[in-house]
Amino acid sequence: MTDIADENVNITKTKRERIRERVLQAEKDKLHLDNPRGIINDVEDIIREEIN
Repeated sequence: MTDIADENVNITKTKRERIRERVLQAEKDKLHLDNPRGIINDVEDIIREEIN
């Protein structure tokens, strides 16, 4: 796996909107939990999926 921070990535407005919606949905899905473990991993996975 490559470190995406080391890459020059251009992301279209459409893709940024899709990422934003997916991240918001992931956060909503865990909102009811007392301790929403794994949300950071979920967000990282979403971003990796969308930019690869």
